[in-house]
Amino acid sequence: MGEAARPQEHLLILLPASVPDAVIDDLRRSFPNIEITHLQIGLDETVDAVPSELLERTTILATSFRHVPTPQQVPNLKLLHSFSAGMDHLLNAPLVTDTNIPITTSSGIHGPPIAEWTILNWLVASKHYNELYEAQKKHEWKKQTSFATSIEDHVGKRVGILGYGSIGRQIGRVAVALGMKVLAYTASPRDTPESRRDKGYIVPGTGDPDGTLPISWHHGTDKESLRAFLAQDLDHVVVSLPLTPATTHLLGAEEFAVLSSHSTGTRKPFITNISRGKIVDQDALIAALKNGQLSGAALDVTDPEPLPADHPLWDAPNVQISPHISGLGKEYFARSLDVLKVNLIYILASRIELQGYLLNSLNAYVGF
Repeated sequence: MGEAARPQEHLLILLPASVPDAVIDDLRRSFPNIEITHLQIGLDETVDAVPSELLERTTILATSFRHVPTPQQVPNLKLLHSFSAGMDHLLNAPLVTDTNIPITTSSGIHGPPIAEWTILNWLVASKHYNELYEAQKKHEWKKQTSFATSIEDHVGKRVGILGYGSIGRQIGRVAVALGMKVLAYTASPRDTPESRRDKGYIVPGTGDPDGTLPISWHHGTDKESLRAFLAQDLDHVVVSLPLTPATTHLLGAEEFAVLSSHSTGTRKPFITNISRGKIVDQDALIAALKNGQLSGAALDVTDPEPLPADHPLWDAPNVQISPHISGLGKEYFARSLDVLKVNLIYILASRIELQGYLLNSLNAYVGF
């Protein structure tokens, strides 16, 4: 008698937004032996809105952190793909804490939109755009003399990027295109050309794959190393780090004082945070903006989120706040599913390294 056929793998994609049909069609063409189901599920809905029969048959799940089932709901699950890059929202989910199911993330897709958001905010500040926009609404033609000595460009400015991953590398790429100088800061040393390469997912034509853009590399996990980096006469500091116990309130009053006192530019340093609000001591940031240690700040993240309407951060001088949207865009989920596609190809090729997660005998329990 012939050997029984293996059960077909079932990929369930829970999307909080629509994606072009061509994206799903491409997945089906790439993996004809995988059954693929995709459902659009609202951000205000729970995973209980998904038919239990679909969840029970699912062996590969692509979802957001808002729609993570319990282990009991997905008894046959072998791989979880998250539409997020960070893991902090998933760490307490039973599917993570109570199982050994491997997880892949969407790390690598956020560089293009976040870099554009970052440069947008730098230019809004340096070109006095908000003031000009308010004047336009009033039909007011401002005098050129009021801007002649205050508007500036970014040529020659020095930007220190805390966390030189895919996002930091794309910000570095665009900064260099503006004529800026990039200084990279990482947790561990990057002393060789090989160690400076980006080994993760890269949106084609973006980033710094070989790590050649920074004029200098710095590293450390202690405050002394960080403060030495901040003393490098920086015009901008970009926070692009994951939130961990070690990075919570990494930047505080002493760090802002060091950054400011070692600045020789035409204006005090500017802080950009596109990571997590808790990495910055928010009270210290407000104080540094008020006392002039910093010229301004662009914040796509705050602590807490949403930021309460009566929070003093709203009224801090020269602060630009957006509601955690810097990484969003029409391309988001298509790119995230492309990461999943790449990882599934790795699985089929019996590769055991997925997006930085070292997995043992992966194809043995994924079942391909």
